[in-house]
Amino acid sequence: MLSIKFFFRAYEYYALVRVKEKETKMEYHITVMNGELERLLYGNHVLVPEAGLFKSELLPDTEVGSLKCIIAEALNTQIALASGPEAR
Repeated sequence: MLSIKFFFRAYEYYALVRVKEKETKMEYHITVMNGELERLLYGNHVLVPEAGLFKSELLPDTEVGSLKCIIAEALNTQIALASGPEAR
């Protein structure tokens, strides 16, 4: 389990990320530690890395799409930092 920090609507938030192995891929299940944002993300809380990076399949021009993109970027940053300088 990971904890990530991200900024949305000019405020700092945190999310927990649970890693699940599904057949041939890894899924990252996001739980935002804010009730309003957790409800907003409901049903769109799973990220699957593609070519080693997380990205949202939702368009960032919607509020939920923007939130998921920001969380995906924060998760990419967290994993890159945890991997050390050789990953950058």
